[in-house]
Amino acid sequence: MSVTTSATPRGLDPATLAFLHSVDSPTIANAIETFDVRDRTTGFVGGAVQCQFPELGRMVGRALTVTMTSHPGPVADRAGYWRMWEALDAMEGPVVIAVQDVSGAPHRCAYAGEVMSTLAKRLGAVGMITDGALRDVDEVRALGFHYFMRYPVVSHGNFEIGDRNGIVVVPDAVLAGLPDAVATIQEKEQRSMEFIRGGAFTLEAFKTRSGY
Repeated sequence: MSVTTSATPRGLDPATLAFLHSVDSPTIANAIETFDVRDRTTGFVGGAVQCQFPELGRMVGRALTVTMTSHPGPVADRAGYWRMWEALDAMEGPVVIAVQDVSGAPHRCAYAGEVMSTLAKRLGAVGMITDGALRDVDEVRALGFHYFMRYPVVSHGNFEIGDRNGIVVVPDAVLAGLPDAVATIQEKEQRSMEFIRGGAFTLEAFKTRSGY
């Protein structure tokens, strides 16, 4: 994954937030047209990008816009990844992370899941929207973190056996060691989320302990 970011760290005042939460999005879109500040064919996301958790209600926040890609080869540099979190940490909430897929294959990479959503929420984000894919759908719903996406994809770029995240092909060669590998990942992710939720959390400390 490579990431480029663009952010405006100004927050939304409580009255503005309350107002935006009170009005449906088509009405907001219609109202914006009366200002004649942009072409009527721009300024919204539609089509295949779908709200995953409508029960959470309306999502309102300042946008942190990023582009992400995934491609075969060596593991991508993490500098852009940390720039995204640093930009989010510098913004006043609430924030919506808006991810544009530039890979050319948006159905082949999940750009976020439970751990990243937990971290994003801790840093002031209320949701994520992408024209690509996300994962850990049920776990992120339980967080109360909004998802808007085109696809559920199980792997973050290079791996399911049949839940709603999608399908993964499990090679015979890994079957014997798979239970231990899964347990290790689950334990690591649990420790990460406990740290993110804990009183000792800072972005710099999490960066140090993450190991990448």
